Amino acid sequence: MVAHIEIRIEKFLSLKNAVFIKLNDISGTESTINSSISKMKAYGVLAYGPPIIWTYVEPKENQVKLERRLILQCTGDLSKIPRDFEKKEPTRIGPCVYARFLGSEENLVHAFEKISVYSYENEIKLKKENYTVHVKNDCSISTVDVFIPVEGATDD
Repeated sequence: MVAHIEIRIEKFLSLKNAVFIKLNDISGTESTINSSISKMKAYGVLAYGPPIIWTYVEPKENQVKLERRLILQCTGDLSKIPRDFEKKEPTRIGPCVYARFLGSEENLVHAFEKISVYSYENEIKLKKENYTVHVKNDCSISTVDVFIPVEGATDD
């Protein structure tokens, strides 16, 4: 199947009772998700919805600064979970340029490329961060939503 990418603008990402967990290793994302969910469950806090990966990339001279965090939305008393989990009040991120990607996850880079081209053609400046929501993952077809906030825009 050829990947399908749908682009929209002025989209918002709303997070409720969000927990942010720092990701150190790119290859260990799946195990971090599973261990974080298990750890929170031990404190009576349950994750719901798909995991979200926040990524911040900033070129600096001859290097690139890369930060990544796992975001999980939760139910339960967040004050009970350990301090290494950063808790956030309800947050609305946007407006964003948004892409819904359907296809093999190895081709997800095309969603980012399409957002870049769309933003360039429409003279939209983007922030250096993105939110990747892994909505559904079947054997060969993944559904992934990508949100990239517009620079200079204020959240409504």
